[in-house]
Amino acid sequence: MSESDSGGGMEIDSAFATIPKNKSCLCVWRVENFKLVAVPRESHGIFFKGDAYVIYHAEEIKKSTSASSTTPANLIQHIHFWIGSEATQDEAGVAAYKTVELDDYLSGNAVQHREVQGNESERFLSYFKSRGGVTYRQGGIASGFHRHQSNNEPRLFRLKGRHTVRLYEMPTIDWSHMSRGDVYLLDLNEVIFLWNGAKSNKYERIQAMQRAKQLRDERGRTNIVIIEDGEETKMSKDELKLFETRLLLKDKNTKLSTNDISDDNDDDKRLDGTHIKLYKCSDESGTLKVTEKKAGPLLKTDLDSEDAYIIDNGIYGVWVWVGRRSNVKERREAMRNALGFLQKKGYPKTTKVCRVIDGAEPMEFIALFKIWTDVNAQKGLGKTYTKGHIAKMASSQFDAVTMHSQPQLAAATQMPDDGSGKKEIFRIEQFKMVPYPESMHGIFFSGDSFVIQYTYHDQQRSYTLIYFWLGHHSSQDEQGAAAMGAVELDKKIHGTGTIIRVVQDKEPLHFMAMFHGRMIIFKHGKRSGFRNLQYHDENTSENDDTYLLQVRGLSKFDTKAVQVDLRASALNSNDCFVLFTPQSVYIWCGKGSTGDEREMSKIVATSKSKDPIMVFEGQEKEEFWDHFPNGKEPYASEKRLADHQSLLMNATDHPVRLFEISNASGHTTAVEILQFTQADLDEDDVMLLDAWSSIFLWIGKNSNKTEMKDAERIAYDYLRTDPSHRDPDTPIIKTKQMHEPIHFIGFFGPWDRNYWTNKSSYEATKSMLHADNRSEIYAELVREKPKQNILNRSTVTKYPYELLLKPADELPEDVNPELREIHLNDDEFNQRFKMTYTDYASKPAWRQKELKKLAKLF
Repeated sequence: MSESDSGGGMEIDSAFATIPKNKSCLCVWRVENFKLVAVPRESHGIFFKGDAYVIYHAEEIKKSTSASSTTPANLIQHIHFWIGSEATQDEAGVAAYKTVELDDYLSGNAVQHREVQGNESERFLSYFKSRGGVTYRQGGIASGFHRHQSNNEPRLFRLKGRHTVRLYEMPTIDWSHMSRGDVYLLDLNEVIFLWNGAKSNKYERIQAMQRAKQLRDERGRTNIVIIEDGEETKMSKDELKLFETRLLLKDKNTKLSTNDISDDNDDDKRLDGTHIKLYKCSDESGTLKVTEKKAGPLLKTDLDSEDAYIIDNGIYGVWVWVGRRSNVKERREAMRNALGFLQKKGYPKTTKVCRVIDGAEPMEFIALFKIWTDVNAQKGLGKTYTKGHIAKMASSQFDAVTMHSQPQLAAATQMPDDGSGKKEIFRIEQFKMVPYPESMHGIFFSGDSFVIQYTYHDQQRSYTLIYFWLGHHSSQDEQGAAAMGAVELDKKIHGTGTIIRVVQDKEPLHFMAMFHGRMIIFKHGKRSGFRNLQYHDENTSENDDTYLLQVRGLSKFDTKAVQVDLRASALNSNDCFVLFTPQSVYIWCGKGSTGDEREMSKIVATSKSKDPIMVFEGQEKEEFWDHFPNGKEPYASEKRLADHQSLLMNATDHPVRLFEISNASGHTTAVEILQFTQADLDEDDVMLLDAWSSIFLWIGKNSNKTEMKDAERIAYDYLRTDPSHRDPDTPIIKTKQMHEPIHFIGFFGPWDRNYWTNKSSYEATKSMLHADNRSEIYAELVREKPKQNILNRSTVTKYPYELLLKPADELPEDVNPELREIHLNDDEFNQRFKMTYTDYASKPAWRQKELKKLAKLF
């Protein structure tokens, strides 16, 4: 059976009967002799290289966060089939077939994933994060591995990963399987040795300590010994003696691998998705036909619910989208078709493959599209703050106290406060920052660059945002001077500010809110000697200028006016325009404009006239057209198809994503982190948070200059290479550890301002783990084993467990009260001790005593 064999009429496997209906859960099955066998919960995350598995994950997503809501929750379902590097083709085929069978059982609503060992999706790895990551073990069913083989045998693991950990079991415990570029975990059950190669990175050293601590917590009593490469002799005499029972120091230098380059292929690099393509699948003639439909950018409207499509993101993943009204055969064969496509394209076998159903798309899929407007889809903070909810907030007060008490709202709207804080504005003149008169605040020129220092307060502290605004026609030198000016202002406040890059026409909501509906962008700039009637500075004087402004915005938080050509052809029926003349001010209202837009136009007009003249499209008098040099001309009058909405309405259209930027391996990489929390912000690195409407760069306090420098380049590259074809002028916000603004914090759920202050250092954690060790364990482990063994147990008489519970004077004459356990038969022993006698006999005496106490035989 091939890996892709599936489809046809099929019976449902009884293994699926244990899946809880409509509830969050994680179920794992292994393929054994062409059948699925459930993996015990305590073994979740352990995968054998020679096997194949099926994994089902379901998560309830509530449609409303209100405690009193009776709205049912959405159940997000994912099915993964995992193929080990040494699995047989038959096992892989069974896993693929059973995935389709399980999908049928779930009514075809789950997302299907194909996972290959070592190249798993971040979603898959996230399931096992709480268990310390995934562990790859040697062997498998086909190689003769048996499920009841002892789990207490000594093993050597190589640890990889900074956020999602992978443990690779080595073939044997030997120096030849180790290198100085990695961290290794030698698990002797009662003692865990962590050996840190001299060239290993500290992130994996920390992960190794956390994994070892987790194992100790699970087992009860386990010593943890942390060894630095070259400092093995600093171990205690007993520790060293036990360590050398497995790894002799005299063999280290001759056997240790000379390949010190750490293999970081488990951390995906930032993907270049500029060549994403969409293909349509058709089987009208009885054979599959795949036709290229378009290259990116992709829109949701490109997908038709009657059909199936393949989204080709190159070696970084192939997706199959199946429309709701497609037939059953198309759904069942979608994964097989994708694998065939993979082979035809010549992509590596490790390429990720995923099938999604119309209406149940995961965030990773949605992120491939430039426009995704399905209000029912799973999207970032949309679960809490819907567009309707946010839009209603437009009439509320976004004061700092409110926003700091509702950080998720601040994040969703990108509004740290209502814009009523203190502003200091500078214009770049002769490449220097020159203070901008307060009377000119809100007035910008497309030929100039500006720097704005904005300070606001909540009930506890003050915050500073430093914007640098780049006009479309300002020179590169001026733009560079503005960026440097923002950095200089930040230095004056000891690096506590948040720096935000803003390009003309891409202003974030809060930037416009600072000017309360009175933001105006004029053409030209300081260099051009532009003169304007109303707005004064040293290079302008009052004259008889007449000019036209186009107004966009629905509230004082998102309104701005932009100067357009003084021609009637610049008008359009969907907007409002304000015409300034030496004598009067006119507000021209297109038939497609809204009442909110008209009200905001009045605010713009009142900057010069308290009594502007309202002019409605189709009712203009001749004097109105006389103010245009060319008189009345044709203009755009097509009805707008809702292409302009308040930024408040667009806040939740796309998922929020977090990436870690690091050059720890010698070259800069960006690794995505799913299901992120504050703990994922690494103080040694730069993090990139993609909030769609803006990009945050979070600077860890220990990040190096190269990472800081490369971070901005990666932010630009991220926008340039995004498969959804992002706007390269998306605002970039740079914030620093311990000084995060509320509209950043709100993306991370619970936030602890003292998290990094209270966090233990590497050396402190190391000392804490060592302090919990018990010295008597070594004496038991390294001393000679007692002569009692399996052979003399086999010669003694076996008695019922109940009889062996009796007092010593009531026991049969041939039973030694201190060795009652050897008189149990194998089944009884396994039942009472939860292990085989062989496992029991391999344990030190102190541990045997504890086990006998638990079994009441001591």
